[in-house]
Amino acid sequence: MSETLRALLDAEQLWADALAQVGPATLDRPSGAESWTNRDLINHVTGGGHRYAMLLAGGSAVDAETTRGTDYIVDDPVGEFWSYETMLRESAAAADLDALVDHRAGPRTGEELLLMRAMDLTLHTHDLCVGIGLRWEPSEALATYLLTDASSIIEQLRGLGLFGPAVEYAGADVESTSAADRLLAFAGRSR
Repeated sequence: MSETLRALLDAEQLWADALAQVGPATLDRPSGAESWTNRDLINHVTGGGHRYAMLLAGGSAVDAETTRGTDYIVDDPVGEFWSYETMLRESAAAADLDALVDHRAGPRTGEELLLMRAMDLTLHTHDLCVGIGLRWEPSEALATYLLTDASSIIEQLRGLGLFGPAVEYAGADVESTSAADRLLAFAGRSR
């Protein structure tokens, strides 16, 4: 199993575990993602699996954008999430992951797309945890892998305005800080 696939599997479970804690009363509360409610965030993340599956199957960024208004919150949000993640994994298994896909942030290889998905799931799990009052606890291995392998993608996306500036540590020894906290800071988020 590739490191990217292992990171994706870990990130999927991290998201699904947090998503399982969302109740109807928390859907319209603010998430940790700027102006998004928890509902907006859940729709974005579940829809991301749908969009990435479409891209890996040869769809265009324009095709994928048509899903952005879809309401993915149904009677079983966790089941809905897994149905699109299954679609994503099936598309990835059938795709040439070295080939470029037409992502809205510019052409990416399928392998980069899977790395972006792991990063998106991990960081948006933090946003959901903020929105529902849970502790965000990705594995050290997942956070370290994303810091190492996704940092250039985060910088590219930051250049497109899709990430805010990195957060500086005030008076802390950066090397003794957890990989999860360093990942949040690098991605422009704070605990």
